Amino acid sequence: MKKQLLIAAVAATMGTAAMADVSITGQMKVNYKDTDANGTLGNAISHEANLYVTGKTGNTSFRMELDSDSGDFSATGNGTSATASDNTASIDVEDIWMQTSVAGVTLKAGTWNGTDSILSADTTRAAGKFAASGTAAGVGILVEGSSDANKTVKFSGDIAGVAASYKVEDTQDQITLAGSVSGVDIAFHTVNSDTANSDKTSVSLSTEYNGVTLSYVQADADTSAIISGDSYFGDVAAYANPLIGGDDISGFGVKANLAGNTVQAKAISVDATAAADDSDIVKLIVTRPLASGATLEVTYTDEDSTTAAMDKETLDIELAVKF
Repeated sequence: MKKQLLIAAVAATMGTAAMADVSITGQMKVNYKDTDANGTLGNAISHEANLYVTGKTGNTSFRMELDSDSGDFSATGNGTSATASDNTASIDVEDIWMQTSVAGVTLKAGTWNGTDSILSADTTRAAGKFAASGTAAGVGILVEGSSDANKTVKFSGDIAGVAASYKVEDTQDQITLAGSVSGVDIAFHTVNSDTANSDKTSVSLSTEYNGVTLSYVQADADTSAIISGDSYFGDVAAYANPLIGGDDISGFGVKANLAGNTVQAKAISVDATAAADDSDIVKLIVTRPLASGATLEVTYTDEDSTTAAMDKETLDIELAVKF
């Protein structure tokens, strides 16, 4: 009888370990890009892969994100040869953090980056990063920073149906407002910097009519501020005339589902500080899920600059998968 109880106890312990809350997800995309830059032709194949490992027990969770892309590729492999057969691609640990809850306060520590916005791409990572968040009197409070810099305090809440936030940082503060009026979603974001001529602001509007989503976004920057976000306009750093301080950008978009495809069109205009850098950009994007589980996306971009030598056409074919 004692042996049977012992066997049952061991089996129960092994079963608990086997059922630990651990998940592995990821994604990968491969792109073929063909470029015609004012008569100069070029093409390239690139890739980006991400693997996410998440573990959880009770109110405590852990996450690690691994990344490998074409930018990590080493042309000399292990350093002994530069031949193709010796080339290797490295795997980087990007975000790695642990999160738990203590007395109603959520604590997070490790390394991670923030989220992208229309105004800027938040890719800042730092060792020893921390965050503490909670709610007091209906107001969300987030304290975040690292051991050496970038301390921030963010307050967020709902004011008469409008989602509002105020973020205080070391050298600037940010205000966001988002709500809906008569079926039109409206969002406002402003960054007020302590540095002279470094403020920037964005306004976005979006609505749906008969299955078609219409959107308009405008982002304005002072002479020393740069619009760097890619959440709507795409990777502005890859344009023929990458945005610099003082350049403003606006865009109108149409999105709809057609015969199983998601079809998007965007007309983007850059009002540059220097008139010679003004440009108009048209983007056509078609996305289709494949029976294999992958997704095919084709993007055509036509950039027409005031300076004809900077004109560029790009065809980007992307095959992506998530699991």
